Amino acid sequence: MRIAASATVLTDAEIEMIHGAIIRILSEVGVCIESETILSRLAEAGAEVDMGEQNVKFPPAFVESFIAESDKFDWENVKPQVTSGAGIFEGPYLDPETDDYVPWTEERVRRHAKLAHYLENVDHAAMLGCPVEGVDRRIIPLIQRRMCWKHGLLSGGSIWDTRLCPYIIEMCEVMADEKGKQASDYVRGMVFFTSTLKLPASEAEQFVYFAEKGFKITIDCMTSAGGSAPVTLAGAVAVHLCQVLTSAIIWRVFYGTKDLHLSSTIAPYDMRTLIYPYGRPERQIANLMVADMAKHYGASASGHGGHTDAKRPGPEAGAQKALTTIPTLMGCGRTHVGAGYLSIDEMGCPVQMVIDNEYIGALRRFAAGCEVTEETLAVDVVKEVGPGGLFIDRMHTAEHFRSEFWEPKLWSREMFSGWMAAGAKTELDKALEGYHDIMAAPDLPPGISDDTDRRLGEIMERAAAAIS
Repeated sequence: MRIAASATVLTDAEIEMIHGAIIRILSEVGVCIESETILSRLAEAGAEVDMGEQNVKFPPAFVESFIAESDKFDWENVKPQVTSGAGIFEGPYLDPETDDYVPWTEERVRRHAKLAHYLENVDHAAMLGCPVEGVDRRIIPLIQRRMCWKHGLLSGGSIWDTRLCPYIIEMCEVMADEKGKQASDYVRGMVFFTSTLKLPASEAEQFVYFAEKGFKITIDCMTSAGGSAPVTLAGAVAVHLCQVLTSAIIWRVFYGTKDLHLSSTIAPYDMRTLIYPYGRPERQIANLMVADMAKHYGASASGHGGHTDAKRPGPEAGAQKALTTIPTLMGCGRTHVGAGYLSIDEMGCPVQMVIDNEYIGALRRFAAGCEVTEETLAVDVVKEVGPGGLFIDRMHTAEHFRSEFWEPKLWSREMFSGWMAAGAKTELDKALEGYHDIMAAPDLPPGISDDTDRRLGEIMERAAAAIS
């Protein structure tokens, strides 16, 4: 059975039209890259560069050759992936004890990491930026890394200020020294196309800084239909893929990578409030369109999803998290759930994380599908039971029900009378109880030694003094 990567939405003619638009934009409009170093490398690779305008154009033959020479992804044998992560971003914390929106503290960060660790379907916790009050905002990328390593979170890779780059590398070298690894195992970073078809000087400078020292950081884009791209989804997908392909070309020029991955991070600009919403259906249409283009190119694909615009756990959050994961799974072969995220990733909510843990388990079961074999068809068992019989007492049932059936912990699994007799608890009630159970469990050990913590602190002090 194939569930993952089974959905397609574009016709062959539509795929060719989108590809044609991409070719025209890259060859006729080009991309602004405010970096002489990157532009020079692209010119050496055969792109048409105007240094004065800081513009690069990619001739049609260049683009076609780049795609043709990329390693091909095996779409026929996709293994479904449902990943998840709990995130901490620049926003409030919905306190499960008081049900109030409160600022993050380091203790709340520690508890969030602990909760993610104990939930079986949450793969990790991560932090991008640092919302903790009272810290030195100038060196947030350094504070983020130290706090993540200390409490067992992944660092989201904030950079912000090029002047911090050497200190980021120095901190990663300290971590590598303690763990017996390479600094490259800890250097994570992202730069972005911050407006339409433009990689600005600050982002380009940070990319070059790390690249010249042998470290790989990501070039990403968050495309808004009606904002940084045409309001029409077809136009938004075309512009977005121009930026994705440009990023991939830069990576190949600097690092020699041959793989090609098309990520979809496209959302409609809300024309009433001018926000960039995560829970809309257009987002999933774009994800499926990008997946079809990836299949056409032989590239792999992923789509942004598993999020919500809701401000509290409830029907809106549940519906949007389902809407933004199931279509992506069926188009891209993979999907990701932001566990505990609310309000377009602004907010961390422990109760929502416990609820999402339940949903992720169910979604993983859905993604796994089922086996069709002589054993699972069970014709012999049907003959044994015969008309009018039942299967509840058969050995075949005992041997297979645990692997065939997913077992809920929060979702209702009794009739109304049984639910009332058990206390009439909703999933919110049960999730809060689950949170308290985990908080009563043993704390996680510190992720770094006292000596490493001291050394990281000294680097941060020097950085703060240097950029003051």
